[in-house]
Amino acid sequence: MAKEKTAATKKTPAKKTAAGGKGSAGKKAKAASAGRSALAKELTGLIPELDEEGLAFLIEQARVHLYNMKIAALEEEAQALERSSERTRRAAGAKAVAEGRAVNAFSIQASEDGGTYHVVYAGKWKMFNADEMKSMVRLVQGTDSAAQAGARLYRWFLAERSDVFQDLPFSGLADPRLKELAALLRKTFTIKGASKN
Repeated sequence: MAKEKTAATKKTPAKKTAAGGKGSAGKKAKAASAGRSALAKELTGLIPELDEEGLAFLIEQARVHLYNMKIAALEEEAQALERSSERTRRAAGAKAVAEGRAVNAFSIQASEDGGTYHVVYAGKWKMFNADEMKSMVRLVQGTDSAAQAGARLYRWFLAERSDVFQDLPFSGLADPRLKELAALLRKTFTIKGASKN
């Protein structure tokens, strides 16, 4: 029986310690609240001694400080969102590699109504309308090599859509990425399918 009492006594301090840990967080919050109250009380005590100009100055300073606090909060939120987006991008990249797909491979995404298409490469999206996509598909069809078809695409981009080079950095007629895009267009569309789109 004496042993049981000893064991019970040993457990009680552990519970008190845990409660003490929670209490310390509460004490910090109370101390912060007390500090704020003391400052507010001091400011309130100074108000009767201030003239109109002094009060106007304090109000202006308070507004500036509130504005700065809001900006800081917004910046912190934006950074948190950016970190979250970066984690999502990294996860998507890791998943793509795990699935055996190259992260920098081309893909083509069609809109629901088929009115527009996006050529996606290395996280960059370039939109083409249905007629532009038909033109690109027609350029790559044929029995010649994908490299030759890619060179035709490059010339078409230069003439019709030079903005493409801002997001899809083709280095010239012989860029192997043009060959890759031409092969993807051939695989994804046929001349018959292009005329329907």
